[in-house]
Amino acid sequence: MLLEGKVAIVTGASRGIGRSIAERFAEHGASLVITARSDSIQAIAERLNGETRRVIAVQGDLSDEVCIRRIVQTCRGEFRRLDVLVNNAGVLAPSLIGMTSLGPVRQMLEINLLAAINLTQYAVRLMQAQRSGSIINLGSIAGTQAVEGLSAYGASKAAIEGFTKSIAKELAPRGIRANAIAPGFIDTDMARSLDEAWFERRVESIRMGRIGRPEDVANCALFLASDLSSYVTGQTIGVDGGMQV
Repeated sequence: MLLEGKVAIVTGASRGIGRSIAERFAEHGASLVITARSDSIQAIAERLNGETRRVIAVQGDLSDEVCIRRIVQTCRGEFRRLDVLVNNAGVLAPSLIGMTSLGPVRQMLEINLLAAINLTQYAVRLMQAQRSGSIINLGSIAGTQAVEGLSAYGASKAAIEGFTKSIAKELAPRGIRANAIAPGFIDTDMARSLDEAWFERRVESIRMGRIGRPEDVANCALFLASDLSSYVTGQTIGVDGGMQV
C-alpha cells in the first residue's frame, strides 16, 4: 500500500497506460480523480472505488481550460489536497516530415504539451499548500532518442522532457518533485493502430524480445508517485526493454 492516504490525478485514464496507472495507484490505496474524453471513464471510476479509497471521474477535453480547472477544483473540493499528478493524456499522428500537415501537429502540441503545462500550473497551487507532491509526465522514446516517421510527435515529447527538468528545479524548494517516464513500444490501442509492418519492425528492435505492457509503465509511475522516490527529481526514466531506434 505505497500510496495509502494519497490523492492523485491521472489524465487519459480510460485506456492503455493511463488506465493501468490508475488501476495500480488504486491497488496501492490512492484516491483518484481520473479524466478522459470518453464517457467510459465513469465506469472505470465506479469499478476502482473501494472501501479505503474514492475514485471520481471528470469527462472532458484537456484542450479546454474550463475542463482543466474543473479537474483541479474537483480534487480540491472532494479531497482538499493533491499528492500526485500524472500527465498521461496524449495523441499520436505519425507521418513523414514531407507529408506532415499542421492540423495534427497542432493537436499533438495542444494535448501532449500545452495541456500538461496548463494542468501542472493549477495542480502546483494545490500541492504547494502542503509543500509536497510528485508530478509525473509521460514522454516517449520518440522524444529522447527519436523515431523515424514521428518527428512532430517526438518534438512534443522532447518538449515534455525539457519542461519536466525545468519545473523540477523550480519546484524542489517547495517540496514538489517532477519526473518523466519515456516509454518505448507499449502494447496499447495507439500502438496497434500503426502500420502492421512498421509495428513488427519495432517489436523486433526490442532487445528484451517482447513488446512492453502498460503495467510496465504503471510500475514505474508507482515508484515515482511513492515515497520510495522521495529524493528523485528532474529525471527521465526509460521504460523500453532496451529498444533500439
